[in-house]
Amino acid sequence: MKRFLDFLTNSTAAVVLSALVVVGLVLLLIPPLHPFAWVIGIFVCLGAAAALLIFHGEWRQSQTQIDSLRQALSTERGRLDAVGLTPVDEEVAQIPDETRAQRILALLPDEDGLVQSLRLDATFGTLAVDELAPLHTFREEFAKSSFDNPRSHTAFMNLYRAAEALSIWVNEETRALSDDDTQREIRPGDTREGGWREYTEARSRGEGLGDRFVSARWEFKQTALELGLVA
Repeated sequence: MKRFLDFLTNSTAAVVLSALVVVGLVLLLIPPLHPFAWVIGIFVCLGAAAALLIFHGEWRQSQTQIDSLRQALSTERGRLDAVGLTPVDEEVAQIPDETRAQRILALLPDEDGLVQSLRLDATFGTLAVDELAPLHTFREEFAKSSFDNPRSHTAFMNLYRAAEALSIWVNEETRALSDDDTQREIRPGDTREGGWREYTEARSRGEGLGDRFVSARWEFKQTALELGLVA
């Protein structure tokens, strides 16, 4: 009920309908206009009908937006739960922070592989499949991991979320080259419902995710070095 009242308060159609009713009542109360009461009534009814149609459209649009936001929120909550709230296996929990940090940096080196490729060319012309494999491996292997030290855990979570977002983007927005299955490319505009405009948006989003991933990896390494987790 409260949500419905809030909607009425912010609805243009509801305001118009209320104004028509008030104006109609005022006009009908003026004695000289009584002979034209039926004309006034017709105009008020037509205006009210139009306002109700607009009101119905606004209501359906608002419900659609609410449902979409609820679905997005549910997806993000599930993702956060999987990353931050999933119970940690005992074997994983017993691994020292040093071992985890060394494994992550070995899996995602900065002197070669995906990190170096993104640093040198973040335009996503093509992506090597063998360079993407460690990214997906990191996402799967460390889904239930955590660090004992709060600073290293924060840096790790930032890196994990950046890697997860980039991995999801790669799976959804790229495809293997038709003549070279060792390389992937962003799906071109002629294969997308939104055409080349959608392609440009996907590419721009990928560049942003790549920059975020490289930055998070650098911050994780710096934190690991400062805490003595790696030499």
